[in-house]
Amino acid sequence: MAKEPLPELVSLSISAWSFKARFALKHNGIKYRTTPYMPMFGEFFLRMRLGDWKSKVTVPVMFTPRDGILHQSYDIARWSDTHSARPGAERLFPDGKEPEIRSWNAKSDTVLFFGRQCLVDSLLSDPAQLRKTVPGGLRWLGPLGVALLRLIVTRLATKYRAEGSSTSLAQALEVLREAQSVLRAQGGGGSLRGRYLVGGGFTYADIAIAVASQTVKPLGPPYATSPRPPLPQFQAYQEEFADLLEWRDGVFAQFWPMDSERKAGKAQ
Repeated sequence: MAKEPLPELVSLSISAWSFKARFALKHNGIKYRTTPYMPMFGEFFLRMRLGDWKSKVTVPVMFTPRDGILHQSYDIARWSDTHSARPGAERLFPDGKEPEIRSWNAKSDTVLFFGRQCLVDSLLSDPAQLRKTVPGGLRWLGPLGVALLRLIVTRLATKYRAEGSSTSLAQALEVLREAQSVLRAQGGGGSLRGRYLVGGGFTYADIAIAVASQTVKPLGPPYATSPRPPLPQFQAYQEEFADLLEWRDGVFAQFWPMDSERKAGKAQ
């Protein structure tokens, strides 16, 4: 009998939504292979595989052997929860808790939509930062690689302008303050580590907000293979969100499976 192929995650290394999907997959011990996505250049081939020539194509996308195509990080996380291969893994979507989890995920998207717009604006206005962000696959091209990245970022700025303009710094900060307040309310002070947003246990809501907090202070290796540049719009708020950032670091330290890391393109 032929061996069933691994699920394939098409993802963008710097994408927060790809990051959320990867966290859920790794948490549940799902073996998968990664296909790096290159905006603009990879869009034609992804559309061809999807058979979709009209809709706005975004990643992550997961091709599964038996359950079709998953188009959103949230759906990929839910799928991973029902296919968990890690004994004892906390359920990311406990029974009866999905409405709350979905709400926190939507709130994280509010932060990330604005953060993505800040990121593309920052890269287009700061040539030095743009050069630092050139992915490994383009660095060998030298100045041409920088020019191609600028073209890609310009395309992304246009593609997601509506989502970015629908949110604001004030809305993003409101979400982060709410999350920090909910966590603080669970104890009598001290560290927020070991506290959770929904139901007293680790869920996808914690993943969503932990990833969203990168807007305030980016994560680096070993968690983020392509760390996001600092966003000037959020730098002044690092002290205010020190407790939330410490909680975020604790979430990754406790729940990100370090032994499952592999190079992109190989089984995860």
